[in-house]
Amino acid sequence: MKSTNKENMRFSLEDFEKGLMLAGYLMPKSVAELNEREAVEAYEQETEINPKKLYFKRVVLAAEIVSKLNQEPTLGRIKFQKLVYLCENAAEMHMEGRYQKQAAGPFDNRFMHTIAREFEKNKWFAVERELNGNYARSKYIPLENAQGYKKYYENYFKQEDDKIQYIIELFRKKSTDYTEMATTIFACYLELKKINNVRWESLIKLFYDWSDKKKRFPEQEVLASFEWLEEHGVI
Repeated sequence: MKSTNKENMRFSLEDFEKGLMLAGYLMPKSVAELNEREAVEAYEQETEINPKKLYFKRVVLAAEIVSKLNQEPTLGRIKFQKLVYLCENAAEMHMEGRYQKQAAGPFDNRFMHTIAREFEKNKWFAVERELNGNYARSKYIPLENAQGYKKYYENYFKQEDDKIQYIIELFRKKSTDYTEMATTIFACYLELKKINNVRWESLIKLFYDWSDKKKRFPEQEVLASFEWLEEHGVI
């Protein structure tokens, strides 16, 4: 009877962890591992969107935004939310269906309420609340692995990076209010474009119908922002 070499039958801890990584329970440690997991996912779900992969991709894009703007005093929770929306569109991720019409503009409630946890879990950024009189804003503090997302970003968004960086730089110094107004205009534009009805009268009506809080923006400011978005090739 042929003897069995038990040592050769054992799985190492490295093999076990790799199996968990390929199954989506552990984060890839390198671009090579990321490519391996994507190959497995592509094979298993050729005709389906992998929610875990898509979610992680969005987290990585959000990390790039925070990495570039965390030193800017204008970056808070609302501006961050709007830039995620704009950069996802710049990257042609087609996420519009996940966003709802909230008072401050398009908002993906589920994603935005988990992003801080994901940042901290990966030791990329901590999200802290800073009080300034009666005003509170979120600050994004780089942690020890703040650049850990980069290898994933370069793998996911190599082709779209120029467009993403353009949006980030375009809004770098813009206030939260301006970013909210411009993002809502952009969302209205996309909605009207789907029905081939991009006319100023339709857009301004849709903008003010979005939320009563949009009434704080004078029509002349909305028009100027629309023209600014046109001038810079966003719409």
